[in-house]
Amino acid sequence: MPPRTPAFVLLLMVAAGIAGGAGCGRAEQQQQAGETRTDGGAAVTLAPPKGKVLEAAENESPAASAAPRAGAAASGPARIEIPAGKLVAGSTPGDKGRDPALEPALLDVELGGFAVDRFLYPNDPAQAPVTGVTRARASELCQQAGGRLCTELEWERACKGPEGTPYAGGAAWDPACAKAPASCASGFGVVGMGAALREWTASDVAPIENLQPKAAAVRGATASASGVDHRCARRAAVDPTVSGDDIGFRCCHGAPNAASIPSPQWQQTFRRAEIGPQQVAELLASVPQLRDLGGEISFFKEPDDANVVLGRGRTRLSPNGTPAVQPEASAPPNTTLTTSPLLWNPVPGEEVLVVTGKSDDDAFIVAFLRLPGDRYRIASSLLLKGERGPIALGFNGYVRRRLSWATCWDCRGESGYVTYRDDNRVVITQK
Repeated sequence: MPPRTPAFVLLLMVAAGIAGGAGCGRAEQQQQAGETRTDGGAAVTLAPPKGKVLEAAENESPAASAAPRAGAAASGPARIEIPAGKLVAGSTPGDKGRDPALEPALLDVELGGFAVDRFLYPNDPAQAPVTGVTRARASELCQQAGGRLCTELEWERACKGPEGTPYAGGAAWDPACAKAPASCASGFGVVGMGAALREWTASDVAPIENLQPKAAAVRGATASASGVDHRCARRAAVDPTVSGDDIGFRCCHGAPNAASIPSPQWQQTFRRAEIGPQQVAELLASVPQLRDLGGEISFFKEPDDANVVLGRGRTRLSPNGTPAVQPEASAPPNTTLTTSPLLWNPVPGEEVLVVTGKSDDDAFIVAFLRLPGDRYRIASSLLLKGERGPIALGFNGYVRRRLSWATCWDCRGESGYVTYRDDNRVVITQK
Protein backbone atom coordinates (compact mmCIF):
# COMPACT_ATOMS: atom_id res chain seq x y z
CA MET A 1 0.00 0.00 0.00
CA PRO A 2 1.41 3.44 -0.87
CA PRO A 3 2.19 5.77 2.02
CA ARG A 4 -0.73 7.80 3.27
CA THR A 5 -0.51 11.57 2.81
CA PRO A 6 -2.92 13.79 4.80
CA ALA A 7 -5.43 15.45 2.48
CA PHE A 8 -7.20 18.03 4.56
CA VAL A 9 -6.97 20.91 7.00
CA LEU A 10 -9.54 21.94 9.53
CA LEU A 11 -11.74 25.00 9.13
CA LEU A 12 -14.15 25.82 11.97
CA MET A 13 -17.66 26.61 10.80
CA VAL A 14 -19.59 26.95 14.02
CA ALA A 15 -19.11 27.22 17.73
CA ALA A 16 -19.69 23.65 18.92
CA GLY A 17 -16.29 22.08 18.62
CA ILE A 18 -12.81 23.45 19.02
CA ALA A 19 -10.65 21.52 16.60
CA GLY A 20 -6.92 21.40 17.01
CA GLY A 21 -3.84 19.74 15.72
CA ALA A 22 -2.03 19.66 12.43
CA GLY A 23 -3.38 18.67 9.06
CA CYS A 24 -3.13 19.79 5.50
CA GLY A 25 -6.26 20.21 3.31
CA ARG A 26 -9.86 21.35 4.09
CA ALA A 27 -12.30 20.46 6.82
CA GLU A 28 -15.07 22.28 8.58
CA GLN A 29 -16.84 22.08 11.89
CA GLN A 30 -20.20 22.76 13.66
CA GLN A 31 -23.04 22.21 16.39
CA GLN A 32 -26.20 20.80 18.29
CA ALA A 33 -30.22 17.88 19.55
CA GLY A 34 -32.06 14.33 20.65
CA GLU A 35 -35.66 8.21 22.13
CA THR A 36 -34.97 4.80 21.72
CA ARG A 37 -34.84 2.37 24.57
CA THR A 38 -33.69 -1.03 23.33
CA ASP A 39 -30.27 -2.26 24.26
CA GLY A 40 -28.51 -5.59 24.45
CA GLY A 41 -26.22 -4.80 21.51
CA ALA A 42 -29.05 -4.91 18.97
CA ALA A 43 -29.37 -2.18 16.38
CA VAL A 44 -31.79 0.57 17.31
CA THR A 45 -34.15 1.78 14.61
CA LEU A 46 -34.62 5.52 14.31
CA ALA A 47 -37.88 6.81 12.89
CA PRO A 48 -37.60 9.16 9.91
CA PRO A 49 -37.01 12.72 11.09
CA LYS A 50 -40.01 14.99 11.27
CA GLY A 51 -39.51 18.72 11.24
CA LYS A 52 -36.33 20.69 11.14
CA VAL A 53 -33.04 20.06 12.85
CA LEU A 54 -32.64 22.68 15.55
CA GLU A 55 -29.69 25.05 15.41
CA ALA A 56 -27.11 24.94 18.16
CA ALA A 57 -27.92 27.24 21.07
CA GLU A 58 -24.65 29.09 20.41
CA ASN A 59 -25.74 29.90 16.87
CA GLU A 60 -29.38 30.79 17.38
CA SER A 61 -30.42 34.37 16.74
CA PRO A 62 -32.23 36.05 19.65
CA ALA A 63 -35.96 35.71 19.24
CA ALA A 64 -37.95 38.83 18.54
CA SER A 65 -40.02 38.05 21.62
CA ALA A 66 -36.96 37.69 23.84
CA ALA A 67 -37.43 40.97 25.70
CA PRO A 68 -38.33 40.14 29.33
CA ARG A 69 -41.29 41.78 30.94
CA ALA A 70 -39.72 43.38 34.00
CA GLY A 71 -41.85 45.82 35.94
CA ALA A 72 -45.03 43.77 35.55
CA ALA A 73 -45.42 43.02 39.25
CA ALA A 74 -46.64 46.33 40.63
CA SER A 75 -49.85 44.99 42.14
CA GLY A 76 -52.11 41.97 42.18
CA PRO A 77 -53.79 39.42 44.41
CA ALA A 78 -51.83 37.79 47.20
CA ARG A 79 -52.69 34.36 45.83
CA ILE A 80 -52.55 33.45 42.11
CA GLU A 81 -54.90 30.85 40.65
CA ILE A 82 -53.09 28.64 38.14
CA PRO A 83 -55.54 26.85 35.82
CA ALA A 84 -55.30 23.19 34.91
CA GLY A 85 -53.32 22.59 31.76
CA LYS A 86 -50.29 21.10 30.06
CA LEU A 87 -46.76 21.93 31.11
CA VAL A 88 -43.82 21.16 28.86
CA ALA A 89 -41.37 20.52 31.67
CA GLY A 90 -37.62 20.63 31.36
CA SER A 91 -35.61 21.98 28.47
CA THR A 92 -34.33 21.20 24.98
CA PRO A 93 -31.17 19.05 24.74
CA GLY A 94 -28.30 21.36 23.96
CA ASP A 95 -29.74 24.40 25.74
CA LYS A 96 -27.11 26.47 27.47
CA GLY A 97 -26.86 25.61 31.15
CA ARG A 98 -28.88 22.40 30.83
CA ASP A 99 -27.88 19.41 32.97
CA PRO A 100 -29.36 16.36 31.20
CA ALA A 101 -29.22 14.26 34.37
CA LEU A 102 -31.51 16.73 36.14
CA GLU A 103 -33.63 18.45 33.48
CA PRO A 104 -35.98 16.26 31.45
CA ALA A 105 -36.10 16.67 27.69
CA LEU A 106 -39.37 18.49 26.98
CA LEU A 107 -41.58 16.30 29.16
CA ASP A 108 -45.34 16.80 28.59
CA VAL A 109 -47.19 16.86 31.91
CA GLU A 110 -50.89 17.50 32.59
CA LEU A 111 -51.40 19.39 35.85
CA GLY A 112 -54.58 20.11 37.74
CA GLY A 113 -55.40 23.60 38.89
CA PHE A 114 -53.85 25.00 42.06
CA ALA A 115 -53.12 28.32 43.73
CA VAL A 116 -49.70 29.75 44.56
CA ASP A 117 -48.64 32.65 46.75
CA ARG A 118 -47.68 35.70 44.74
CA PHE A 119 -44.52 36.31 46.81
CA LEU A 120 -42.11 34.10 48.69
CA TYR A 121 -43.10 33.25 52.26
CA PRO A 122 -44.45 35.07 54.22
CA ASN A 123 -46.15 36.34 51.03
CA ASP A 124 -45.85 39.95 52.15
CA PRO A 125 -43.97 42.39 49.88
CA ALA A 126 -43.27 44.57 52.94
CA GLN A 127 -41.26 41.79 54.59
CA ALA A 128 -38.08 40.06 53.49
CA PRO A 129 -38.48 36.43 52.40
CA VAL A 130 -37.79 33.87 55.12
CA THR A 131 -34.57 31.93 54.51
CA GLY A 132 -32.25 29.76 56.56
CA VAL A 133 -34.74 26.94 57.24
CA THR A 134 -34.69 23.27 56.30
CA ARG A 135 -37.25 21.87 53.90
CA ALA A 136 -39.17 20.23 56.76
CA ARG A 137 -39.42 23.57 58.57
CA ALA A 138 -40.51 25.31 55.37
CA SER A 139 -43.27 22.72 54.98
CA GLU A 140 -44.40 23.32 58.58
CA LEU A 141 -44.58 27.09 58.04
CA CYS A 142 -46.69 26.64 54.90
CA GLN A 143 -49.05 24.34 56.78
CA GLN A 144 -49.40 26.89 59.56
CA ALA A 145 -50.33 29.44 56.90
CA GLY A 146 -53.06 27.15 55.54
CA GLY A 147 -51.06 25.90 52.57
CA ARG A 148 -48.30 23.51 51.59
CA LEU A 149 -44.96 23.58 49.81
CA CYS A 150 -45.37 23.68 46.04
CA THR A 151 -44.32 20.64 44.05
CA GLU A 152 -41.51 21.38 41.62
CA LEU A 153 -43.74 20.94 38.56
CA GLU A 154 -46.26 23.38 40.02
CA TRP A 155 -43.38 25.79 40.58
CA GLU A 156 -42.19 25.36 37.00
CA ARG A 157 -45.67 25.93 35.55
CA ALA A 158 -46.14 29.06 37.62
CA CYS A 159 -42.72 30.27 36.45
CA LYS A 160 -43.10 29.52 32.73
CA GLY A 161 -46.56 31.05 32.62
CA PRO A 162 -49.33 30.40 30.09
CA GLU A 163 -46.90 30.88 27.19
CA GLY A 164 -44.29 28.45 28.50
CA THR A 165 -41.42 30.95 28.41
CA PRO A 166 -37.90 29.79 29.40
CA TYR A 167 -37.59 32.50 32.06
CA ALA A 168 -40.23 33.97 34.33
CA GLY A 169 -41.87 36.65 32.22
CA GLY A 170 -39.99 36.20 28.97
CA ALA A 171 -37.66 34.33 26.62
CA ALA A 172 -34.51 35.98 28.02
CA TRP A 173 -33.06 36.70 31.44
CA ASP A 174 -33.28 40.29 32.64
CA PRO A 175 -30.43 40.99 35.12
CA ALA A 176 -32.55 43.76 36.65
CA CYS A 177 -34.73 41.04 38.19
CA ALA A 178 -31.83 39.90 40.38
CA LYS A 179 -31.56 43.42 41.85
CA ALA A 180 -35.30 44.02 42.19
CA PRO A 181 -37.11 40.66 42.19
CA ALA A 182 -40.35 42.28 43.41
CA SER A 183 -40.54 44.10 40.06
CA CYS A 184 -40.48 40.92 37.97
CA ALA A 185 -43.44 38.60 37.51
CA SER A 186 -44.10 35.48 35.50
CA GLY A 187 -46.81 35.35 32.85
CA PHE A 188 -49.24 34.25 35.56
CA GLY A 189 -48.22 37.17 37.80
CA VAL A 190 -46.15 35.23 40.34
CA VAL A 191 -43.31 37.43 41.59
CA GLY A 192 -39.58 36.81 41.93
CA MET A 193 -39.42 33.29 40.51
CA GLY A 194 -35.83 32.36 39.74
CA ALA A 195 -34.73 35.92 40.41
CA ALA A 196 -32.61 36.19 43.56
CA LEU A 197 -33.24 33.15 45.78
CA ARG A 198 -33.38 29.41 45.40
CA GLU A 199 -36.63 27.82 46.63
CA TRP A 200 -37.49 24.60 48.41
CA THR A 201 -40.12 22.40 46.77
CA ALA A 202 -41.98 19.38 48.12
CA SER A 203 -40.52 17.14 45.39
CA ASP A 204 -37.50 14.87 45.42
CA VAL A 205 -34.81 14.27 42.81
CA ALA A 206 -34.85 10.53 42.17
CA PRO A 207 -31.47 8.80 42.52
CA ILE A 208 -29.18 7.80 39.64
CA GLU A 209 -26.77 4.93 40.30
CA ASN A 210 -23.22 6.10 41.01
CA LEU A 211 -24.12 9.66 40.10
CA GLN A 212 -26.95 11.23 42.06
CA PRO A 213 -28.33 10.28 45.48
CA LYS A 214 -31.93 11.00 46.39
CA ALA A 215 -32.26 14.65 47.36
CA ALA A 216 -34.70 17.54 47.60
CA ALA A 217 -35.59 19.34 44.39
CA VAL A 218 -34.71 23.02 44.64
CA ARG A 219 -35.73 25.55 41.99
CA GLY A 220 -34.66 29.10 41.17
CA ALA A 221 -31.27 30.75 41.47
CA THR A 222 -29.38 33.26 43.57
CA ALA A 223 -28.91 36.82 42.40
CA SER A 224 -25.24 36.19 41.57
CA ALA A 225 -25.89 33.08 39.47
CA SER A 226 -25.18 33.05 35.75
CA GLY A 227 -28.02 34.04 33.45
CA VAL A 228 -28.86 30.51 32.28
CA ASP A 229 -29.24 29.34 35.88
CA HIS A 230 -32.33 31.56 36.20
CA ARG A 231 -34.27 29.42 33.70
CA CYS A 232 -37.57 28.03 34.97
CA ALA A 233 -36.42 24.49 34.10
CA ARG A 234 -33.27 24.71 36.21
CA ARG A 235 -33.17 22.03 38.96
CA ALA A 236 -30.76 21.49 41.81
CA ALA A 237 -30.47 18.46 44.08
CA VAL A 238 -29.98 19.59 47.68
CA ASP A 239 -29.83 17.76 51.02
CA PRO A 240 -33.25 18.55 52.58
CA THR A 241 -31.74 18.88 56.07
CA VAL A 242 -29.50 21.82 55.19
CA SER A 243 -30.47 25.45 55.55
CA GLY A 244 -28.99 28.49 53.94
CA ASP A 245 -29.49 32.20 53.50
CA ASP A 246 -29.87 31.68 49.75
CA ILE A 247 -32.86 29.27 50.00
CA GLY A 248 -36.38 30.54 50.55
CA PHE A 249 -39.76 28.98 49.72
CA ARG A 250 -43.30 29.79 48.70
CA CYS A 251 -46.59 28.10 49.49
CA CYS A 252 -49.21 26.54 47.25
CA HIS A 253 -52.85 25.77 47.99
CA GLY A 254 -55.29 23.07 46.92
CA ALA A 255 -54.72 19.38 46.32
CA PRO A 256 -51.08 18.78 45.33
CA ASN A 257 -50.35 17.46 41.85
CA ALA A 258 -48.93 13.94 41.97
CA ALA A 259 -46.90 14.23 38.74
CA SER A 260 -43.14 14.03 39.19
CA ILE A 261 -39.95 14.06 37.13
CA PRO A 262 -38.31 10.66 36.69
CA SER A 263 -34.53 10.55 36.72
CA PRO A 264 -32.84 9.12 33.62
CA GLN A 265 -30.73 6.02 34.06
CA TRP A 266 -27.52 4.80 32.49
CA GLN A 267 -27.96 3.22 29.05
CA GLN A 268 -25.55 1.12 26.98
CA THR A 269 -22.70 3.50 26.11
CA PHE A 270 -22.63 2.82 22.36
CA ARG A 271 -25.04 0.90 20.16
CA ARG A 272 -25.50 0.78 16.44
CA ALA A 273 -28.33 2.84 14.99
CA GLU A 274 -30.41 1.78 12.00
CA ILE A 275 -30.65 4.96 9.98
CA GLY A 276 -30.27 5.20 6.22
CA PRO A 277 -28.28 7.59 4.02
CA GLN A 278 -31.47 9.27 2.80
CA GLN A 279 -32.53 10.08 6.34
CA VAL A 280 -29.07 11.47 7.08
CA ALA A 281 -29.23 13.53 3.87
CA GLU A 282 -32.50 15.07 5.09
CA LEU A 283 -30.90 15.95 8.41
CA LEU A 284 -27.84 17.49 6.77
CA ALA A 285 -30.04 19.52 4.41
CA SER A 286 -31.64 21.12 7.47
CA VAL A 287 -28.29 22.44 8.72
CA PRO A 288 -27.36 25.66 6.88
CA GLN A 289 -23.62 25.13 7.33
CA LEU A 290 -23.80 21.62 5.82
CA ARG A 291 -25.95 22.32 2.78
CA ASP A 292 -22.78 22.60 0.70
CA LEU A 293 -22.48 18.83 0.82
CA GLY A 294 -23.51 18.21 -2.76
CA GLY A 295 -24.45 14.97 -4.48
CA GLU A 296 -25.68 11.72 -3.03
CA ILE A 297 -24.95 10.92 0.59
CA SER A 298 -23.60 7.42 1.21
CA PHE A 299 -22.03 5.47 4.08
CA PHE A 300 -18.69 3.71 4.12
CA LYS A 301 -18.57 -0.09 3.83
CA GLU A 302 -18.60 -2.20 6.96
CA PRO A 303 -16.15 -3.81 7.82
CA ASP A 304 -14.00 -3.30 4.70
CA ASP A 305 -13.47 0.45 5.09
CA ALA A 306 -12.69 0.14 8.79
CA ASN A 307 -9.90 -2.26 7.78
CA VAL A 308 -8.67 0.27 5.20
CA VAL A 309 -8.32 2.87 7.96
CA LEU A 310 -6.31 0.38 10.05
CA GLY A 311 -4.15 -0.53 7.08
CA ARG A 312 -3.27 3.08 6.38
CA GLY A 313 -1.91 3.31 9.89
CA ARG A 314 0.63 0.58 9.13
CA THR A 315 2.35 2.43 6.29
CA ARG A 316 3.55 5.96 7.00
CA LEU A 317 6.28 8.27 5.83
CA SER A 318 9.53 8.27 7.79
CA PRO A 319 11.19 11.62 8.66
CA ASN A 320 13.25 11.45 5.42
CA GLY A 321 10.12 10.92 3.31
CA THR A 322 10.49 7.20 2.58
CA PRO A 323 7.77 4.67 3.40
CA ALA A 324 8.14 3.09 6.84
CA VAL A 325 6.11 -0.03 7.50
CA GLN A 326 4.80 -0.15 11.06
CA PRO A 327 3.98 -3.26 13.07
CA GLU A 328 0.59 -4.81 12.44
CA ALA A 329 -2.00 -2.11 13.19
CA SER A 330 -4.89 -2.95 15.46
CA ALA A 331 -7.39 -1.12 17.55
CA PRO A 332 -6.55 -0.67 21.25
CA PRO A 333 -7.88 -3.30 23.68
CA ASN A 334 -11.67 -3.22 24.14
CA THR A 335 -12.01 -0.81 21.19
CA THR A 336 -14.31 -1.55 18.26
CA LEU A 337 -13.89 0.11 14.86
CA THR A 338 -16.98 0.78 12.79
CA THR A 339 -18.22 2.91 9.92
CA SER A 340 -21.86 2.46 10.97
CA PRO A 341 -23.96 5.17 12.66
CA LEU A 342 -23.82 5.03 16.45
CA LEU A 343 -26.15 6.02 19.26
CA TRP A 344 -24.08 7.29 22.17
CA ASN A 345 -25.16 7.71 25.79
CA PRO A 346 -22.31 9.72 27.38
CA VAL A 347 -24.34 10.63 30.49
CA PRO A 348 -27.84 9.79 31.73
CA GLY A 349 -30.46 11.83 29.91
CA GLU A 350 -28.34 12.56 26.84
CA GLU A 351 -28.34 10.65 23.57
CA VAL A 352 -26.12 11.52 20.62
CA LEU A 353 -26.35 10.19 17.06
CA VAL A 354 -22.87 10.07 15.48
CA VAL A 355 -22.68 9.49 11.71
CA THR A 356 -19.82 9.31 9.22
CA GLY A 357 -20.28 9.31 5.46
CA LYS A 358 -19.41 10.97 2.17
CA SER A 359 -20.90 12.97 -0.67
CA ASP A 360 -19.40 13.43 -4.14
CA ASP A 361 -16.03 14.81 -3.05
CA ASP A 362 -16.23 15.30 0.72
CA ALA A 363 -16.38 13.16 3.84
CA PHE A 364 -17.96 14.14 7.14
CA ILE A 365 -18.50 13.31 10.80
CA VAL A 366 -21.68 14.75 12.32
CA ALA A 367 -23.08 14.50 15.85
CA PHE A 368 -26.75 15.23 16.54
CA LEU A 369 -28.39 15.49 19.94
CA ARG A 370 -31.66 13.56 19.91
CA LEU A 371 -34.91 15.23 20.95
CA PRO A 372 -38.31 13.70 21.63
CA GLY A 373 -40.67 13.47 18.70
CA ASP A 374 -38.06 12.34 16.14
CA ARG A 375 -36.29 15.67 16.10
CA TYR A 376 -32.63 16.50 16.39
CA ARG A 377 -30.28 19.31 17.24
CA ILE A 378 -26.93 19.77 15.60
CA ALA A 379 -24.18 19.14 18.15
CA SER A 380 -20.94 19.20 16.21
CA SER A 381 -19.64 18.42 12.73
CA LEU A 382 -16.37 17.96 10.88
CA LEU A 383 -16.40 18.32 7.09
CA LEU A 384 -13.36 16.99 5.20
CA LYS A 385 -13.30 18.93 1.94
CA GLY A 386 -11.77 17.04 -0.95
CA GLU A 387 -11.30 13.92 1.18
CA ARG A 388 -13.57 10.95 0.49
CA GLY A 389 -12.43 8.91 3.45
CA PRO A 390 -13.17 6.35 4.59
CA ILE A 391 -13.69 7.53 8.15
CA ALA A 392 -13.93 4.96 10.96
CA LEU A 393 -15.20 5.47 14.48
CA GLY A 394 -13.51 3.72 17.39
CA PHE A 395 -15.41 3.18 20.62
CA ASN A 396 -14.88 1.50 23.97
CA GLY A 397 -17.97 0.76 26.04
CA TYR A 398 -16.04 1.50 29.23
CA VAL A 399 -15.14 5.02 28.07
CA ARG A 400 -18.38 6.95 28.22
CA ARG A 401 -17.42 10.47 27.23
CA ARG A 402 -15.19 9.96 24.20
CA LEU A 403 -14.82 8.04 20.96
CA SER A 404 -12.16 8.21 18.27
CA TRP A 405 -12.36 8.96 14.55
CA ALA A 406 -9.73 8.38 11.88
CA THR A 407 -9.10 8.23 8.15
CA CYS A 408 -5.69 6.72 9.00
CA TRP A 409 -5.65 4.96 12.37
CA ASP A 410 -3.61 6.85 14.96
CA CYS A 411 -2.04 9.09 12.27
CA ARG A 412 -1.38 12.65 13.33
CA GLY A 413 -3.56 15.06 11.36
CA GLU A 414 -5.89 12.31 10.19
CA SER A 415 -7.45 11.20 13.43
CA GLY A 416 -8.99 12.72 16.53
CA TYR A 417 -11.80 12.50 19.04
CA VAL A 418 -15.50 13.16 19.51
CA THR A 419 -15.77 14.27 23.13
CA TYR A 420 -18.62 15.04 25.51
CA ARG A 421 -17.27 17.80 27.73
CA ASP A 422 -18.04 18.59 31.35
CA ASP A 423 -20.16 21.55 30.20
CA ASN A 424 -22.41 19.10 28.29
CA ARG A 425 -21.18 20.20 24.85
CA VAL A 426 -20.03 17.85 22.07
CA VAL A 427 -16.78 18.73 20.31
CA ILE A 428 -14.89 17.08 17.46
CA THR A 429 -11.12 17.57 17.67
CA GLN A 430 -8.25 16.68 15.38
CA LYS A 431 -4.92 15.29 16.63
